[in-house]
Amino acid sequence: MVVGEFTQETDLVVIGGGPGGYSAAFRAAELGIETIIVDTKGALGGVCLHHGCIPSKTMLSISETVRLAERAAKFGVHFDKPRVDLGKIRQWMSQTIDTLASGLGNIAKKRGVEILKGKARFEDQRQLSIHNGSGSRIRFKRAVIATGASPLPPAGGWLDSPRMMDAAAALEFNEIPATLLVIGGGYIALELASVYAALGSTVTLATQFDRLLPEADPDLVRPLAKCLGELLENVRLNAPITDLREVDTGIEATIQSAEAPSSAVFERVLVAIGHRPNTASLDLAKARVEVDDAGYVRINDQLRSSNARILAVGDVTGEPLLADKAIHQGRVAAEVVAGWGSVFDPRAVPFVVFTDPQVAWCGLTETQAAEQGIAHKTVRIPWGASGRAVSLGRCDGMTKLVYDPATKLVLGIGIVGAGAAEMIAHGVLAVEMGAVTADLALSIHPHPTMSELISEAAAQVEATGPTEPS
Repeated sequence: MVVGEFTQETDLVVIGGGPGGYSAAFRAAELGIETIIVDTKGALGGVCLHHGCIPSKTMLSISETVRLAERAAKFGVHFDKPRVDLGKIRQWMSQTIDTLASGLGNIAKKRGVEILKGKARFEDQRQLSIHNGSGSRIRFKRAVIATGASPLPPAGGWLDSPRMMDAAAALEFNEIPATLLVIGGGYIALELASVYAALGSTVTLATQFDRLLPEADPDLVRPLAKCLGELLENVRLNAPITDLREVDTGIEATIQSAEAPSSAVFERVLVAIGHRPNTASLDLAKARVEVDDAGYVRINDQLRSSNARILAVGDVTGEPLLADKAIHQGRVAAEVVAGWGSVFDPRAVPFVVFTDPQVAWCGLTETQAAEQGIAHKTVRIPWGASGRAVSLGRCDGMTKLVYDPATKLVLGIGIVGAGAAEMIAHGVLAVEMGAVTADLALSIHPHPTMSELISEAAAQVEATGPTEPS
């Protein structure tokens, strides 16, 4: 042993301090399990808090404020053109992150969870080595892997240029470029494209797919696609980027299309095309932990890996890469470590895109039901039928119910429109509790609200509404 090295022993070590990791650690501590978190930053929150969910949603709320001011003109209320103070914006974002990070640190302290800074690697099935941090080795009885995922590079790799950004760099908001190319068609790409466009950039979005948000039903995406078509300078579908190179005035991008390749120069380029798991540096083979071909840890419904002493939660376990899923998995993992019979088997995981309009869905989508051969019917309620939506000038929405025609079981709910992110929890509860359409139809909803359209859709299924189900 090298002089100064030491081995620390613990009941549970959690590798990674993001939502999945700290949720596992906090729940384990509640259950009386001695717990250590090892994180490369030595602080809790992970990418979600420091470089992802929280800063992006903070910026989306700011851009929403700008859009609200623009919409107010329809009501006869006029504001001067907003002046964007990036310094104040960064200060507000920093305060938000610091407040939440401090709160997590206080919870860890109160529950006796130790946080070590460093990069963990397995030496064998019971021991970790800690590099560039505050300890040398940890010998554990159980471990939870919660190391998350990192952005995929574009074809040809990352350019060594400050003009090229991943989502984390884009959320630093060092400047608002005059022109921005966003590569990708998923929720991160759409959210950040919306933010930069609202703050003054001329934004082009290009995706290799034939539609935006390919994981969502097309009818939910249409209203968003229409709004993005108006907000962004250009939306290019079936348009992979085949080459990126830095020139004097920016980055020149070659965009492939059905007609012919075209090129344009942008001040900045943002790449948001997906993620890969952070497992390569963990030496998982030494711990006898198996991964799939993409590098994600293989787990069972108790989140155990091929080594039953080592569990995994969050993005490192594969799609969907969502913080809410990771949080729930973390709690289940801690209970499994405590000897409980808990399993991770949700009927509904909510998906939310915080654009304007927002898109949210849970349970089975119509597309999934069709692909899996599951009998289903749908009811769609355009928001033009909502007094609340009409009064707000937000008729650009739709509420959708997917149900089993034989049993009336609610299979899934989709919403596109203002406030969809808050309303989808209603759908999650319905699907998770095995509600039938009568349960929703007979539940009194506040009026006038957009949420009452969920009840209206169910009422149509029950043939108690004004029209028969489609």
